[in-house]
Amino acid sequence: MEDLIKQYRGSIRILRQAKVKPLQSNSMISDTEWAINYMESGSIPGTKWNVSRWEISKREIPVDPMVMARYLQNREPISAAPEWMIELLERMMSTLSAREKDAYELVRGRGYSYEQAGMIMRCTKSGVQSFVRKAEKKLQKEVRKEGCCCELR
Repeated sequence: MEDLIKQYRGSIRILRQAKVKPLQSNSMISDTEWAINYMESGSIPGTKWNVSRWEISKREIPVDPMVMARYLQNREPISAAPEWMIELLERMMSTLSAREKDAYELVRGRGYSYEQAGMIMRCTKSGVQSFVRKAEKKLQKEVRKEGCCCELR
């Protein structure tokens, strides 16, 4: 190990004395110094409480699967849902006006922001928010009327 450290120190000396400096010479020097520090100390150089010392629960970022589903490219086709559910959703969506349905599908179904949906629908962000709010109220009313066990948020 001592021989390797000596070779690394020689490399640093050569890098510092080089007349033609490569584009990333500073990072090469710092990387080599980091490796030497790691070999000498036996622990990862840097802050005392780096991420590798955190407990697992603090390293992971909890994410709602429904939110993540918006960003998946290959979603299952609609045929994956049972027929009764498709009929129920179509019946519920038929109670919405065309603008409410468009706004609701863009924001809640496809994951667009209110601003993006407004650009698509050629209206303001607050207009889309209003359409979505009205649609959610109508859908909640339909859910209560249908007697479904789930509530919309």
